[in-house]
Amino acid sequence: MRDRFGREIDYMRISVIDSCNLNCYYCNPQDNNKNCQAINILSVKKVLCIVRAATRLGITHFRLTGGEPLLHPQIDEMVSQIKKIPGVRSVSLTTNAVMLAQHAKQLKKAGIDSINVSLDTIDASEYEYITKKPLLHKVEQGIDAAIECGIRVKINAVLTPQTDVVALTRYASKKGTDIRFIEMMPVGEGHTNGVEPYEKVIGALLEVYGTPCHIDTENREEINSGYNNSDNGPAEYYSFHGLNIRVGLIQAIHGKFCDTCNRIRVTADGRLMPCLGSSVTMDLVPDSCEFTDDLEKDFVIVQALKAAIKAKPGCHNFNDNAVTYTKTTETKTVETKTTELKAAEVNAARNMSRIGG
Repeated sequence: MRDRFGREIDYMRISVIDSCNLNCYYCNPQDNNKNCQAINILSVKKVLCIVRAATRLGITHFRLTGGEPLLHPQIDEMVSQIKKIPGVRSVSLTTNAVMLAQHAKQLKKAGIDSINVSLDTIDASEYEYITKKPLLHKVEQGIDAAIECGIRVKINAVLTPQTDVVALTRYASKKGTDIRFIEMMPVGEGHTNGVEPYEKVIGALLEVYGTPCHIDTENREEINSGYNNSDNGPAEYYSFHGLNIRVGLIQAIHGKFCDTCNRIRVTADGRLMPCLGSSVTMDLVPDSCEFTDDLEKDFVIVQALKAAIKAKPGCHNFNDNAVTYTKTTETKTVETKTTELKAAEVNAARNMSRIGG
């Protein structure tokens, strides 16, 4: 289905759980996940309803996220059941890989198409500083297990001023996995920790590997992707002499890709998010709804998805103070008070851990 700007929306990210077993400072600075307890979790049945309805609108690629999706008690079964739905072309997953070693074989059996591993450093002490957990060895075990099972793996690294680009790239090259460096979005801690990706990444690698070659992902079948067009995402890829992998940049701010955005999101509390750069969400299936059968439920979800796609903005407004949101609160005298909040202020107060990344 195309949105009102003519973009083909064929990719859905579903946050299946909002808890995590790590506490990365830029994602969850309030340490809300101390006990790994989920506030919201989507059932397999609800996810299947969402996917089934989405395929009717031409959405064919699905990525399961969190929180940490491997904390979902039925994640392997969820992947298996989604893969059986007619119209689904790919199912992928983004994980911190702490639990990946124990899930890799089952995920491969379930038919997972690819896994993105979030890994910001290969230094054990720095990893513990970022995540508050001494679990780097578990992550490395998970990556190895997935590769041994024949699962396509890519590494995602969120860029900060401290990121050791060369060390991470060498690690990825040793494993034979593509690596993407992701610009930190100005959400929560991202307002103070962002860096310019091209200068940081390409500048560092150029000194070691020489001038890069930009890869045209539109006109060739990409390595380690599972399907054409660079796994349906916004990364710009580069190759370097001496590296057997691609190095990708995902630049939401400095390389704004809104005009080609093809995605919509479902949050772990069952709401639709047309754009990550907006605080606007919409009901997917109100809990109060009662349905006579699955067809009726599918119809309601399809209508909600259509509304969300129609509401998808032309571009994000992370730092646009010309954009305002209206906040209405009730006072003690039962009167309502309306406050205009600037978009940058709204995004600064959000937590990445609650919006599915």
